[in-house]
Parts: sequence; C-alpha cells; structure tokens
Amino acid sequence: MKRPVLTLAALVLLALALPAVAAPPPPGIFEKDDRHVIGKDEQKRWNAVGRLNRSGGGFCTAVLIAPDEVLTAAHCLWDGERKRWFEPDMIHFVPGYRRGQYLGHARGRSFRMSDTIEIGAHGRPKEPVDDWAVVRLDLDLLAGAGVRPLELAGPIARSMLARDTRLTRVGYGRDRPHLPVLVDHCRALGSMRHGRLLLHDCDATLGDSGSPLMAERDGRYVVMGVHSSIVSMGDNVAGVAVFVERQLPGEALQPAD
Repeated sequence: MKRPVLTLAALVLLALALPAVAAPPPPGIFEKDDRHVIGKDEQKRWNAVGRLNRSGGGFCTAVLIAPDEVLTAAHCLWDGERKRWFEPDMIHFVPGYRRGQYLGHARGRSFRMSDTIEIGAHGRPKEPVDDWAVVRLDLDLLAGAGVRPLELAGPIARSMLARDTRLTRVGYGRDRPHLPVLVDHCRALGSMRHGRLLLHDCDATLGDSGSPLMAERDGRYVVMGVHSSIVSMGDNVAGVAVFVERQLPGEALQPAD
C-alpha cells in the first residue's frame, strides 16, 4: 500500500494552518512584560548600573554605590560547582555595559556581606535577608571612568515607602544579556521579615539578580533595595528585594575561601 508523501510545500501550508503558540514568558515576568531596552540617549542616567561578570562564565547585575564599591546579591558571588565563594578578582564589574562596550572595567578586591550568612543546598542564602553583598573594586570608577554612584536610601526614605509606591528597576536579564533593560511602572507590594525584605511586582528574570530597586525622591533616584529572587505564595507571585540603607547591615569582610 502506498503511503502519502507530504511535500515541503504541503508541510509549510500545514504549519500555517496550525494556531500559533506563544512562547512562555521568562520566569519572573508578571503577566504583561513591562521591560523595555534603555536607548542610548537615556542610558547616561543609569550608567551606575552594570553587568557583574564571573571569570569562567555567568553574570548578574550590580550598581555602583561608592566610587569603588558595587552592591549586588550575595548568591551572585557563590561558586555552585566548587561550593565556595569566588575569589574577589574573579568578579568583574563593567558599568554602562551595552553590546560589548562599557565605561570602565574593575575587578573585585574584597567582599562585604552579612556576618550571619549561610549558603543552602541550592546556592542561595538560607535567610533571604542575607542575600546582599558589597564588592570593593580595584578601581575608583568615578575618578577613572566618570561614573557617578547612585545614592542608597536612608531610614527616612525607607519609612516613606508605602504599598503601591512606584519603583524602577534596571538590570541585565538572561534573555537580553547585552542590553540594559528598564522597568519603570512597577510597585511596592509590602514588606516581610520585620521590614528587611521588600516585595514588588517589577519584572525581573535570570541575570537580573543584584539589580537595584529604586524610588524617585526630590527629582533623583535612590536605591531602596537589591533584587534577590521570585517567590510564589499560592496563586500570587512576587519579586523579593533586600532593603538597604546607608549603613548596610553587617560589616564583616568575608574571606573568599
């Protein structure tokens, strides 16, 4: 018995007749994707945000908070294969990164983290409030590259952060690794852990860990928190950021070994 043979043209017609199936959104995208790529003409405002690259591959996002210090998520500095912290000089910060170009390049000199941090089996801090880190750099990026740090919010600004306060997030997601992405129509949803964790609905996906959550105060943006993860609570999904202040919690310099 002869079997029907589908020609290439027939296969194309069949494919066109089938309903299109939209690709699922990346993890951490809440309903409609509100992210948009920052244009070259508007990037200067966000030059303090850059990619935090790891020697051997992988990246997160970080923000310059002092001429020679960046803020990021602590889990970005954990080597999951070796089950230890990366050596500081294996961490590279490139502010204003865009399609292979950047304003400066600095390596890590040391890490500052919570003095109570413990990494769990999945490579993240056992306590979500500990998922922050400051990387001291080997270069003053303000003097060396003209990159101006963003200011950390103080206690007064944090106390003014009410539910539905408008937030802004800038980062480098895994699906757009070479372009800075902005989300500027997201909101604070509340807080947890005695006010040390900020819940938000800012779209963020893999690679965006360490990106700053900012609020506008008196015409300038201040860093309210650092994006850490996405959590699910029943049918509800929210982003989680660790609140930061001018005096970061914990002052212990953690050894890289």
